[in-house]
Amino acid sequence: MTYCKNCGVELEKKMISCPLCGTTVGEKTVKEEQKLPLNSKKNEKPFSDYEDLTQKQLRKLFWELSGIVLISGILVTLIIDLILNNCMTWSKYSVTVCLVLFINSTLITFLRHRVMLLYAGSFISTSILLVLLDMYSLNIGWGVKFGIPLLFAFYFMALILKLLIRLCKQRGFNVMAIFFIAAGLFTVFIEGIISVNTIKTLYLRWSIIVMVCVIPIAAILFFIHYRLKKGVDLKKFFHI
Repeated sequence: MTYCKNCGVELEKKMISCPLCGTTVGEKTVKEEQKLPLNSKKNEKPFSDYEDLTQKQLRKLFWELSGIVLISGILVTLIIDLILNNCMTWSKYSVTVCLVLFINSTLITFLRHRVMLLYAGSFISTSILLVLLDMYSLNIGWGVKFGIPLLFAFYFMALILKLLIRLCKQRGFNVMAIFFIAAGLFTVFIEGIISVNTIKTLYLRWSIIVMVCVIPIAAILFFIHYRLKKGVDLKKFFHI
């Protein structure tokens, strides 16, 4: 005599399914599936190769995908421009930008731990981009006069900021304070570069007001950070 594995109803020999619950004879029930070992459940759905990649392999994969997208964009825009205008006109903007983006993605992928080389290469490639865009717009002069100095100020502040954060043994509110100070100093660089190139003299006004507002905020953040015992991490402090 056989019985249904799901509900226990007595079954006749010729029955294919249970007349009460409809379970097919020989089919695994929900209870039996729940009793399966964890290893057997994991084996049912194997992990994809993507989940097994290391961080280095993921960065390389990102570089390859971004390279395919950017090179495809260069070819598509260039071909369309040549078909419509029989020469390279508006496509030179997209081609130049895509090339510089590809150079920067390459630097980030392969020079991630060489900070000085990474920043230097990115600054040079982006400066060339600004000069070329300035040339495309009939040499107005903004690329050399404003673009490159502002870009240098940005990379300089970013490098100093990274080095200061790396020197911090305990990171919390002090990182926020450093960011505020860096942002304030960058506004000073912006106004200084603009004033030198427009009125031919260094004239600071609104950037000083920004710094005056930023310094007290940074001081409060530093005080909170070093007042807390062992420099509580931001995620722990806010229970994130």
